[in-house]
Amino acid sequence: MRDLFATLPDDPPPTPPGYLDTVLTRGRRAVRRHRIGAAAVWAAVVLVLAGLVVPGVAPPSRPATPAAKPGLPDRFAGYSLLTSTVTAAPPGRAIALYGYGNGETVNMFQSLVVGADGDTYRRVDAMEERDRPSALLAPDGTRVLLGDDRGATGDLILVDLTTGTRRSIPVGAPVGVRLLAWSPDGRHVAYSAAPLTGTGEFGAVNVVEAEVARAGTLRLLDLETGRSTEVPEIRPAWTAAFAPDSRRLAVQVGQTAQLIDLAGRVQGSVAIASGRELAAGVGWSPDGTFLATVPWLSDGPSGSDTGHATFLWKSGDIQFVPLTGAGAPPPPVPDVTQLLGWRSAGAVLVATLDADGHASLVEVRLGAGARRTLSRFDTGRTCEWGTQSCQLFDLHLATGLLPELSVRHSGRPQRGPWPTLLTAVLGVVVLGAALLLWRRLRPPAPLRQHHLG
Repeated sequence: MRDLFATLPDDPPPTPPGYLDTVLTRGRRAVRRHRIGAAAVWAAVVLVLAGLVVPGVAPPSRPATPAAKPGLPDRFAGYSLLTSTVTAAPPGRAIALYGYGNGETVNMFQSLVVGADGDTYRRVDAMEERDRPSALLAPDGTRVLLGDDRGATGDLILVDLTTGTRRSIPVGAPVGVRLLAWSPDGRHVAYSAAPLTGTGEFGAVNVVEAEVARAGTLRLLDLETGRSTEVPEIRPAWTAAFAPDSRRLAVQVGQTAQLIDLAGRVQGSVAIASGRELAAGVGWSPDGTFLATVPWLSDGPSGSDTGHATFLWKSGDIQFVPLTGAGAPPPPVPDVTQLLGWRSAGAVLVATLDADGHASLVEVRLGAGARRTLSRFDTGRTCEWGTQSCQLFDLHLATGLLPELSVRHSGRPQRGPWPTLLTAVLGVVVLGAALLLWRRLRPPAPLRQHHLG
């Protein structure tokens, strides 16, 4: 190496005229380009982070202000993992409560409420924490009541949709619970309760539903006082529906609907045809003259599988049974998957399924049988990361809002702030990618030092 360097000339060869000025000009230009590129990258990073972080950390949105008329979207939004919770962002009063999702390969189910005053969607996180038990939506759409399908429970949970708060309502010694009906005035809830003796022949799945359906005793809960009154004569309580005046209710025991008052006194009974049951929660007509019955969803009171918490799948007809002194009942309403409530004494709101399994909400005029589709559910292949169709189950409407219900054009779903964990992960990924890109765009160290010098 020493000999090699010795052969080099003492003076370097002369450079062309203006060579140094050209190099410096090109260097400065390169540095400016790198700085402009880096500034553009960081501006893009700031915009992306703003789009990610602001939805995730924005203060909880205020509940929607009640509109002049409660609304039903003409199409329910599809499945989304970005839907926030009732606790994080209370939605205000809801028009619907339902389960949504699929578990073909991975259990990806959500318990959702949809706003009555806007296209607001929220997950009911209290239900998800209890593994999505069956629940009831208050007639005015402001509260959700849930039990616990995993086993015996010592309390019910009342969720306020306008504030996101929860209230524990003790029910005494732990028992299995089936929620049956909510009174139109919002004060009372009928439920069935029974001690759980074990999984027995039912296995570990749905043991609560099965055992309580077979041996549950009716209880009446006063939500104002938090007290439950047992009605030992009504056993096993199968389905129930309150009268429009909220002072009586019909409870099916076997193939008979017992008519009782809030003190538990039996005031009469109505026979229900074999193979049929009182429509759960909404079986008493608004004018007080008829009870609505539907086919057993499963094996009915003769067995113990109610089928009321399963997917919407079975269609049948609604038949009407007159109460004492009432006139001739309306003709049956065919092709109904679930009776959801009453628009008036002469019109019902039902869920239907088409040949492809797509669910719709339909208003049916009694007598004439005229039908009008009000809304549709998105049951396309958007669940389980776009690999499965979405299934609908345990559907409830805010029955007290139905008489004044309007149908609104569904806009962009308002799902609330993103989950914090997801926002943090995306933020880290974007920052990491920006750092790598910035390092690649930096000018070489000698060029930076020469420019600075």
